[in-house]
Amino acid sequence: MAYNEIMSQTPPKSLPKPLPKPLPKSLPKSLPEALLSKRAEGLTSRAYRHLLWETYAPVLALAVLFVLLFVVAAASGLWQRIGDPWRLIGLGFAVFFVAKSTIAARRTLAPTRSQARRRVEHDSGLSHRPLDTLYDTPALVTINDPAKNQAWQNHLQLAREQIQRAGTSSLRPALAPIDKYYLRFALPAVLLLAFMVGAGDNYERLRASLTPGWISGASGTSAHYEAWIDPPAYTARPPSYFKGQKSLSVPQGSQFVARISGVKTAPRLIIRLNNGRSLRITPKRLGPKSFEARAVIDRTSTASFRIGKSEQAWGLDVVIDQMPIVTFDEPPSAGKRDRLEFKYSLQDDYGVQSLVLSMALQSAPDTKEQINIALPGASVRSAKQESGGLDLTKHKWAGKKVTGRLLAVDGKRQVGSTALHDFIVPDKIFVEPLAKAVAEQRLLILAGTQTYASVKPPKPVADKNRPLFAIDQPGLSIKRAPEPVRRAALLINAVTDKPVGVFEDPSVYMGLRHIYRRLQLAREQDELSGIPEDLWAIALRAEFGLLGDALEDMKRAERALNNAMARRAPQREVDALFERYNEAVDRYMDQLMLEAVKKAKNNAGGREGGSDSFQMDEIQALLDAIEEANRMGDSAAARKALAQLAQLLENMQIQLAEGGGGSGSGVGEGMSDELKEALEELNDILGEQRRLRDETQDAGRAEADQWSRGNSQNQNGQSEDGQDSEDVPGSGLAEKQGRIGDLLRMLEDQAEKSGVGEDGDEEDGSGAGGNIKDALDNAKDAMERSQDALRDGEFFSAGRAQSEAIDALRKAGEDMLTQEAQRLDADKDGGNNRATGNNGDPFGREDGGDGVGEMDDEALGKSDQQRARELLEELRKRSAEQEREQIERDYLERLLERF
Repeated sequence: MAYNEIMSQTPPKSLPKPLPKPLPKSLPKSLPEALLSKRAEGLTSRAYRHLLWETYAPVLALAVLFVLLFVVAAASGLWQRIGDPWRLIGLGFAVFFVAKSTIAARRTLAPTRSQARRRVEHDSGLSHRPLDTLYDTPALVTINDPAKNQAWQNHLQLAREQIQRAGTSSLRPALAPIDKYYLRFALPAVLLLAFMVGAGDNYERLRASLTPGWISGASGTSAHYEAWIDPPAYTARPPSYFKGQKSLSVPQGSQFVARISGVKTAPRLIIRLNNGRSLRITPKRLGPKSFEARAVIDRTSTASFRIGKSEQAWGLDVVIDQMPIVTFDEPPSAGKRDRLEFKYSLQDDYGVQSLVLSMALQSAPDTKEQINIALPGASVRSAKQESGGLDLTKHKWAGKKVTGRLLAVDGKRQVGSTALHDFIVPDKIFVEPLAKAVAEQRLLILAGTQTYASVKPPKPVADKNRPLFAIDQPGLSIKRAPEPVRRAALLINAVTDKPVGVFEDPSVYMGLRHIYRRLQLAREQDELSGIPEDLWAIALRAEFGLLGDALEDMKRAERALNNAMARRAPQREVDALFERYNEAVDRYMDQLMLEAVKKAKNNAGGREGGSDSFQMDEIQALLDAIEEANRMGDSAAARKALAQLAQLLENMQIQLAEGGGGSGSGVGEGMSDELKEALEELNDILGEQRRLRDETQDAGRAEADQWSRGNSQNQNGQSEDGQDSEDVPGSGLAEKQGRIGDLLRMLEDQAEKSGVGEDGDEEDGSGAGGNIKDALDNAKDAMERSQDALRDGEFFSAGRAQSEAIDALRKAGEDMLTQEAQRLDADKDGGNNRATGNNGDPFGREDGGDGVGEMDDEALGKSDQQRARELLEELRKRSAEQEREQIERDYLERLLERF
């Protein structure tokens, strides 16, 4: 009976058993996937890929053709060569055909998995569609009665057997019917060749070809390259230009600048680091055909521009900034004028910018203090046996044992340290009892750094001995202050209780009473600020009177001016500080004059201190020297003259007390021919040394100006004026210095033969002859140091050594004149000066200059310098006498020109 007939019959009214539920129209998706064998899935996937290729390859072939042609042109450098509009035309064609093919592909029906199975069955000669059988299910299946499904199981087993015999599908030709010229084979070969041509630059070329905007054609033959290194500012080095070199050693953190000109569109600068990474920098347009790229270099790398086959590369070898080295040549110790003195040497590849003395109390190692030390320049690369001094008499640790070391900090903030040394911070030695007591009270204030106690409510019973405000306002009670502050207030009150007979200066008494009231009314620790400074000023006033105030003001102005010159402050600031220092010096001189008048009145039988005692000409000469050196930018010479002036002014008080000074006779007739010849040769050497110092200073300023103007010159394209850091003119200047040293040695040999400099007390070297020899030795030593510094390109150190050589040569000339004055005076007085032996002094000084105190050699030679000035005045007078012969007047003018 047919299936339709059976289904059309009316079912019986009752059935012995209920029929099972029919199967769903489609089984779950996981069921056929689980039944599908691995072989069938692999064959189907392969056939499906074939169908995809056969369906879409003809549709997308034209788009792929134009895209590959565009890529070939980009990789081979064609677009970079010809530029726009041809690049845009090619890109437009590629985009057009890609869009057209994409639309056609969307309209094409995609193959299905069933079609893929048909392809496998057709190519394998299988019948009855065995692959579809795996996904089919019977229309009527009784799951509870497997015996009735035997036919379906047999059919499924036959399908599995056929699948095991199935083979792979074959790919039908898809491009051959439309590609009569075999472009499908030629185009990949051309693409591979293009990538080989642009090897190393393919990414940049593809990126530039796809960049929106107008791109002009560029050729490597028309491009001009220029590159230099801008070192960090703290190195104080000028820009370094390659000048045909392929690589340079550059400080770490330098800025590499590369310029390309002659092209309208510049490629990107590629920096390949030594760790394998690459940086790509887009140049900034400077002009119609000029571009610039900048990059900070921290690692050794290679920078390059590439246009077509032309490539310009620069090697950048990074030099690591070394730590500064600083050592103590002489450990800190108490020196003259209650200063902490020491000598140190330091060295750094690019210069130390700050030097700090770090101290820690031995009784409390965790308590530390740091004090800045003025360097001889803004940035010092090397210094040997450099003298350092600090006035720490006002420091709160004055008189205490500390452990200290020097810390040198370079421009990169790297810190070098010396070894630790133990020393005692020098304190001010006061003689006056009142001044000593005030200084002790100041130390108590400095020690009382603890916080004030909290305010307690007042007691109901008033204490008659307590002040009224302490009861009404407990916050004002001195009992809340730290113990040292309370003790200082008690001692100040005791000292000022009965001022009659104790205070000669009312200012000292009023100042102490004012501080006492401030201590009584202070509520917090912050209100005590300024009291230690006031107590120090009062102690100086009590010790020295008005002169102490003037001396302190002068020291303060000196420190400010010295620090400004050391850090190369703006000229306007230095001028203002110099004017302030000038005023402080004038006030100090006025007080010295008043002290001189007082001493003259009190000492009726004593000798009046004339104007020569104050050596006003020396003071004015040093002030002029400071101003001139400051105007010329020679901070080292200015600071040296400032130190000499400070020492002279502080020693004037001792000279005034001893009545130093005195006048001497002029130069007599009959200067020896040997001395004239020696002086003339010494003048020539001195002139040569001065000219060399001027050239050295010009070279140093040119080096600094070149660095400061480097960036602006680079922006204006003036790089050809740059100078390589290694091409310093130090070698030529060093040769000149060597020739000057040879002349000096020849002069010394001739002086020994002629007997110049032989007079004087040669046993101890204190005579004029010994001074001449010492001065010449100092000049030779300074010249040798200058020559070594010039060879190393250290213009600052060379200039300082040359200044010392000039001073030594000038000192030798003055000593020669002094020696001649001694000889002439001896001839005039019949040898009385020599007959006096140790009881007389040829320069009119008492006791051979004793009583001046512990001063250095420069201070002890003041009278010699005074005599030399008198000789110079006599030379000027004689050169103005027209009745003298012309040859003699010319000789005198040459002497005056040199000295």
